[in-house]
Amino acid sequence: MFWGMTKGVLTMAQVLIVIDMQKALSDLDQREKTIATINSRIDQYRHLNRPIVFIQHTEPDMEVSSDNWKIFDEIHSKGTDTYFNKIKPDSFYQTGLESYLKMNDLKSIEICGAQVEFCVDTTIRVAFHLGFKIDLLLDGVSTMDSMSLTASQIKAHHASIWKNRFAKFVTVKSPLI
Repeated sequence: MFWGMTKGVLTMAQVLIVIDMQKALSDLDQREKTIATINSRIDQYRHLNRPIVFIQHTEPDMEVSSDNWKIFDEIHSKGTDTYFNKIKPDSFYQTGLESYLKMNDLKSIEICGAQVEFCVDTTIRVAFHLGFKIDLLLDGVSTMDSMSLTASQIKAHHASIWKNRFAKFVTVKSPLI
């Protein structure tokens, strides 16, 4: 089993937060690789009995219980995980996530999921301002091409902003796909 490494030290936050890995986002860049990386991390958190939280976006064409709203079938989610629905790019806005984390004394969080420039970025910045210690599974975040930038450019740009300002990056050896 491979664990996240930062400067040669094993690292795992107290909770893993998986954002918007939903069927409506089937065109994510490097989707299969991103899912495999996230699944590897989910399995590591499960092995240590650490909580896993799934955030699901809702909006027109992604209504609760619709096929587009559902988490990708390939993701290792379980009914015993914690789930929150959101209506804004901020995973904390009117979701109960902040209360859940504070009630369970979870001060360090690891974030992965989609979309880099919307929900992942907003959640990282809000979590930072709320005082959480943030680890980011960089190989476990993705987005789609925009009209002006490729998904890779969007991810690289945001990574340069987040690194060592808002979040510490963690990596896992990706399983073979």
